Amino acid sequence: MTLIVLIVAIAAFMQMLDASVLSVAIPQMARSFRVSPVDLGVSVTAYVVASAVLLPSSGWLADRLGARRLFVFATIAFTLASVLCGISRTLPQFVGARVLQGIGGAVLSPAGSIILMRIIPRRDLVQMMNVFSAPMLAAPLLGPPIGGLITTWLGWPWIFFLNVPVGIVCVMLTLRFVPVSAITVRPFDTRGFVLSGGALATLIFGFGAVGIGGGLFSGLVAILAGCVLAAAAIRHGLNAPHPLLSFSPARSRVFRLVTLIGLPFMRLPVAALPFVIPIALQIGLGMTAFASGLLFLAHSLGDLMTRLLTGRVFRRFGYRTVMLWGIWGFALSVAGCAVIGAGTPMPVIAALLFVGGCFRSFLMTAMGTLSYAEFAPEEMPAATTLSQVTIQLVQAIGVSIAVILLDVVVAARGGIQGVVGLAECRFVLVAVAVVSLSALWPIGILERDTGAELSGHGS
Repeated sequence: MTLIVLIVAIAAFMQMLDASVLSVAIPQMARSFRVSPVDLGVSVTAYVVASAVLLPSSGWLADRLGARRLFVFATIAFTLASVLCGISRTLPQFVGARVLQGIGGAVLSPAGSIILMRIIPRRDLVQMMNVFSAPMLAAPLLGPPIGGLITTWLGWPWIFFLNVPVGIVCVMLTLRFVPVSAITVRPFDTRGFVLSGGALATLIFGFGAVGIGGGLFSGLVAILAGCVLAAAAIRHGLNAPHPLLSFSPARSRVFRLVTLIGLPFMRLPVAALPFVIPIALQIGLGMTAFASGLLFLAHSLGDLMTRLLTGRVFRRFGYRTVMLWGIWGFALSVAGCAVIGAGTPMPVIAALLFVGGCFRSFLMTAMGTLSYAEFAPEEMPAATTLSQVTIQLVQAIGVSIAVILLDVVVAARGGIQGVVGLAECRFVLVAVAVVSLSALWPIGILERDTGAELSGHGS
């Protein structure tokens, strides 16, 4: 079982490493394509939008093809698209390859999650998910130095060619060790595909346009259109006999409170923090990019190291208690970052970020495992798809919301648009802390013994 978890983790590591190394190579790629580095932003948007459109179909594809077969197809598609990215000679070619890469990546993570949720006994879920998440946490740490090394000595195409041996090994191990999944035939919901995919794509594009740049009016129109499509998708999902994006998992009280309500309140701050903290440290305090990167590394290290303790802590105190303390701890550590000043010693800043990472680890592990506590194996595709859609949407708009808040504070203080200082970052950090505290309500009304079957608490 551990081997299967590691196989799925290898694919997730490949996907996340690809995302983290790309930013380092952008200047060299821009020179190669003879465009501005800003123009390469369209490749990121193309990947995210392509992923968003196909993501709601992942549950249906897992039922129709089987989770193992879908996982293999997605890995092959992602790997071949990586080759196409590497051999691209113009920006349009590269954008087209990124669209194909986004299509493969859209179903790679859900297919892997479905495989894991079906084979891991509930009593081992926390331990195995920690094994799965360790490579995923390592990828953002290793990506920038690996990307810089490869780009400098071999050239930017090799950051994509690096995926080829990883993808081949992953496919071979999957075919050898992952059991064949059952196939369920049900009709494809074309209307649901158009509504849900369109809603995700327009919402992500709209928040990106408003927050990161691309036109306020067009962004607001896209957000409005996305909300209309989302409402229609929800209505369709509740009434259609075989919906592509099923909302039946929402009937589970735990899933509803943890995944659909509590998780967004935590994921928004988690997504915004890596954007706001470097700005506060570099622009507000005058640190170098290298120094701020080393400090923020403490946040990821806190998350990674705490994974070794989560199982024992959940067993001792129970899910609900740990999550409530985790929310308070994360919020206070983020609020503590808002009082950092020029005289704050670097060890204190690192300690605040490290503690925040520790509490983040408890919360993300708890929400990632508790979301599936009440579902039978045949219900996993629908639950996984709805969970992944929620995470994708919140992650995509988290940074945009942080940018919008920064712009609002600058305007309120009568500053120059686009010129951000420490004061603006402090306000956003406090706002982020308050948002995370909003998760206290849905987690607080959970039953005290929620997740006892997973953690062994009280036994």
